[in-house]
Amino acid sequence: MKPVYTQSLTILPSQVDAGGRLSHDRAFDLFMDTATLAADAMGLGWNFLIARGLFWITVRSRIRFIERPKLMDAVQVTTWPEPPEEMRCCRQYHMTSGGRTLLTGRTEWAIVDIRSKKPVPLGPIMPPDVEYPAESVSPEPFTRFHGAFADAPFAEHRVTATDIDMAGHMNNVAYIRALINAFDPDQWRRMDVSEIELVYLTSARAGDALRFQKRRAEGALEIRGTLPDGKVSLLARMACREG
Repeated sequence: MKPVYTQSLTILPSQVDAGGRLSHDRAFDLFMDTATLAADAMGLGWNFLIARGLFWITVRSRIRFIERPKLMDAVQVTTWPEPPEEMRCCRQYHMTSGGRTLLTGRTEWAIVDIRSKKPVPLGPIMPPDVEYPAESVSPEPFTRFHGAFADAPFAEHRVTATDIDMAGHMNNVAYIRALINAFDPDQWRRMDVSEIELVYLTSARAGDALRFQKRRAEGALEIRGTLPDGKVSLLARMACREG
């Protein structure tokens, strides 16, 4: 089995920002949806997992924005899994248009038992005949965050009903929307974000107030989202061309 999956899409009005380009959060939506279709094509889709009391969660995610497509642009999104480790697997993404690379991405994910909420080994679940591609469009390792966030919180997000997914916690893309909304529109535009990477730690739930702290680190802005009990829910790194 060759697990490379491609779909052709048109960038629609619901997917663009105020500048008429694919918004950063909707790019994560597109990649997540494409991964869902790709998993189904491999025989590991939603119905397969739910029938076994399982679901998949995103552990880490990264997208590099080389050239965000415009409204009504035709694009192709391709995704494929990397060889799995015992408990986790990575998936790569590549968005192109007319032969040009627009976006690249990578996620690390795990499969979790619905009742215990604990990860399960991937070996018995993954098909045995998968021919994993050697190609890599996002080969860099994920960021390891170190050090304290000393500054006071600069923004807060109250988790609402539209943030919650089928697992009952804050959806992974909802965190990105909350991060974007922590900045005013002019400030976000000036930042010209070229890469977003996130690490999901402790799940936020409806009613939680996420408090965001930020710090500068090697040309990027790093953000920590903390829950009311002090647990870290999210770590993020955003590379900015300006601002």
